[in-house]
Amino acid sequence: MKESALPTLFSQQKRSGLGRWAQWLGLLGVSVSALAENPHRPFTRLPYLQGSSPTQIHVLWRTEGPIQPVVRWGTQPDRLDQTVPLAAIVTRASLGTNGQPMLPQWLSLRTPENLSLPKLHSAPIGTFQYEAAIEGLSPDTVYYYGVFNGSERLTAESPEQRFQTQPQPGPVRPYRFWVLGDSGTGREAQRAVHEGMQAWVKQDGRPLDFWIHVGDMAYGTGRDVEFQSRFFESYQTTLRNSVCWPAMGNHEGHTSKGSTGIGPYYDAYWVPTRAESGGLASGTEAYYSFDHGNIHFICLDSHDLDRKPSGAMAKWLKADLEKAKAEWLIAFWHHPPYTKGSHDSDKEADLIEVRHHLLPILESGGVDLVLTGHSHIYERSMLMDGAYSTNATVAENFILDDGDGDPRGDGAYRKGAGLRPHEGAVQVVAGHSGASLGRVGTSPVMRRTLVEHGSLLVDVEGDTLVGRMINREGVERDRFSLVKRGTPLVRRLSLPWQPPEYKAPDKSSKSPYPPPLDYQVLIPAGAEWKALSGAHPQGSSWSRPGFDDASWLRSKAPFDSGRGRLFGAERASKEGRPSLYVRREFTVSQADRVTELGLWVDYADGIIVHLNGQEVARVNVGRSSGRNAQGVKQREDSGAVYVPLGSIARFLVDGVNVLGIECHAHSEGSIDFGLNPALWMED
Repeated sequence: MKESALPTLFSQQKRSGLGRWAQWLGLLGVSVSALAENPHRPFTRLPYLQGSSPTQIHVLWRTEGPIQPVVRWGTQPDRLDQTVPLAAIVTRASLGTNGQPMLPQWLSLRTPENLSLPKLHSAPIGTFQYEAAIEGLSPDTVYYYGVFNGSERLTAESPEQRFQTQPQPGPVRPYRFWVLGDSGTGREAQRAVHEGMQAWVKQDGRPLDFWIHVGDMAYGTGRDVEFQSRFFESYQTTLRNSVCWPAMGNHEGHTSKGSTGIGPYYDAYWVPTRAESGGLASGTEAYYSFDHGNIHFICLDSHDLDRKPSGAMAKWLKADLEKAKAEWLIAFWHHPPYTKGSHDSDKEADLIEVRHHLLPILESGGVDLVLTGHSHIYERSMLMDGAYSTNATVAENFILDDGDGDPRGDGAYRKGAGLRPHEGAVQVVAGHSGASLGRVGTSPVMRRTLVEHGSLLVDVEGDTLVGRMINREGVERDRFSLVKRGTPLVRRLSLPWQPPEYKAPDKSSKSPYPPPLDYQVLIPAGAEWKALSGAHPQGSSWSRPGFDDASWLRSKAPFDSGRGRLFGAERASKEGRPSLYVRREFTVSQADRVTELGLWVDYADGIIVHLNGQEVARVNVGRSSGRNAQGVKQREDSGAVYVPLGSIARFLVDGVNVLGIECHAHSEGSIDFGLNPALWMED
């Protein structure tokens, strides 16, 4: 259920600023009441495609509680005449642990049979995941599929429920794939980038073959619920008919580990470990390779595995490159070897090690294109080779072609046919697909630097590759091309073109934190709270469950000194600074299905937010709390803003919870003091 009614502000001055998010979304043609789709029951994760090969593909989905899983497929959407054998469907489950509190409906599922199923790392209790392998397919062929619960069809009879198998390695035809990174915020920019790509592809008339995500698809800590709301629900229309090939980012690395292959990231994806899709078997989902027609792809784990040449990943990489026979070689991972966006590749050890240890191996193998994220910016290099320094990156003698690479401008970058060592590669940082953007400078090897949201579309046809940066409005903002033909002369430029020196813009006011697109309202605007003014509560028990608040006033928000609702001549602290404390219970049926809690709140001047007695947010208050609160700053902006609450995975419980908010004025003379909160839940 979505909420379209936004809170009313507590003063006329601030009321004028309340609707800026609603107005902003409205200008974009977005309805606040219909921004995202939650899966329909029994699904908790709608079917999506993984692990394609010329003769095989995997369909994965989740349900609340078990079903009798059946997958049917065929060459016509209305004629699914083949059925996946039950033995080819792997079932995993999340059923909690002995003694763990859980809803009664899940206790009955803790049977010996269900408890023996492979376990999901940290999915909500009651989750069943199904992984169906469809085998015996023909290469480069379109099929349609449906998911059933026994004889009951769960997915629609639609041409959108389709997949196309990979071609056999080698054939030359047009291939198109989409690249994005650092997208998983669940915010408006992520949605706009996805829709911008879809609009461009629809207008161009050539669909995606597959897509690549270079990491950070589930902010902020890669929890299972963050994957669900910020990846699977966000990209469902693309996931259901095209395979996403993933690379783990540092945010997924909070809860998933490459060394063990365990965590929500590894539950979410099926990638080849035994060379099922071409390449060389890696024996791990942390890094892998696959072939698609005349292109060989390599995915590495740049986050938490050894990057040194002596490490297992680098040894596998060398062996895989020795085996590769494709015409094109494309590598992708999370941490960029060259960037001056929100990260600096000359100052951060992870990025320096990638550049120093892994790039020499790849460039010796003839890599053509390197795709990364992590830095929240779009950067695209010139044709380059050999810049492995652990100190400051320079362009001199490492640039092989300093043109713009645009067929309409200086012309395409040129290399010899096949996989030829040290003939140059293009580096693309595509960490601009949803997270807040940033820039610290300009890397000297970059031909194009854009601080705007977007993604990358890549077309490969025969000996020609074309990359396009498509921004959130669906507009092409950069184009480059590589042509592999003949034996061009390789030359290293001692004085290559250099990008203009970066000048940081004048410091501007900080943008408000965007609210989630998909939310429910747990405590609406204008709700009734128990409130205390004119005094401070003793200790911190006031914000915990079980506190006796019988002596507190029962009053509806907004709380406003100007209206005299609570505040008169009394002053609540030694220095006469007004303060207010409010508390209210709210109910959550299953806490492990909640992605985020946040306040849509207007306040003056500082607030501290407590969940079940634990602090989860602080704005404009320097130190301590209650009567000892120090460093309360005057709020400079006005109107309602979104304030996310931290650590809810630790403090939120099934059933009744208590939200407590303390509000402090910055001085005794504050005339615009008040509070108007609403509690939102991203689910």
